[in-house]
Amino acid sequence: MRLLFTFSAILLLGASATIAQNDLTNKNGHKILPAAGDYCLSMDGAPIINFGLNAINIMNNTGQTAQHPGFVLPNTIVGKYYVNDTLAYRGTISIVSESSSTVDYFDDPNDTSTNPAELSNKTTSKSCDVVLSAGLEYRRGHNRLQGYYGAEALIGFSNSKMNYAYGMDAADDLQWNGSSRVISSSAGASISLGARGFVGAEYFFAPKISLGAEFGWGLGIVMSGRGSTTSEVNDNDNIIEETVKNANSVSGFGFGVDTGASQLTGAGALLKLNLHF
Repeated sequence: MRLLFTFSAILLLGASATIAQNDLTNKNGHKILPAAGDYCLSMDGAPIINFGLNAINIMNNTGQTAQHPGFVLPNTIVGKYYVNDTLAYRGTISIVSESSSTVDYFDDPNDTSTNPAELSNKTTSKSCDVVLSAGLEYRRGHNRLQGYYGAEALIGFSNSKMNYAYGMDAADDLQWNGSSRVISSSAGASISLGARGFVGAEYFFAPKISLGAEFGWGLGIVMSGRGSTTSEVNDNDNIIEETVKNANSVSGFGFGVDTGASQLTGAGALLKLNLHF
């Protein structure tokens, strides 16, 4: 009878511990761990730790120089969706499009007056980079300390181009400055493919807020096209457009442990601040 009572008590304690683990709450009754249907956004956690250490003067600083949280990966939003308490879909998205222009002014060489007309040449640079990733994350752990592991795939695309607009028409410009002039150039489109396995752990120091560290092993391949240059050419006083392919194309392959934040192989060994909601 005593043995049966002891065994029953152990079962009850175990069930109670399981319930407590699944429904872990703080003293105000707020759930601490993420659950099915929750979303998560991640950011660089190192500045948070630096700020905390500086604020309590451990590093002989009062916190005023600590950085605010930044991206886990450059210009990348990192998020997760919890299918259930132990499985999450995770993904990243990075879309960066940039354009800049430079204008150079000069006097019209065909204007011989005292105050010659002012002309200008304009150079425009454009670039676009897109990186997407998707993966699965499995979780397990005890109380506030949670471990996780999984895999993800990445794909990226990038392209850049230069355009040149001239203040003089082609015939006059080539008469003064040479036999050809570039009107556009492209570096060639680049495609990146990557796959990565990862493992990490995070500690929930507040309800649905955790600090974690992640490590991974990834591989990636990059393929870049030749690109081209288009010029206006003086061909026996006839202005024609001529397009020439660039001499080289580029490809590369990498495989190894993460050594830092990489758009191709994913996040390196770094700290993350995770916000669940």
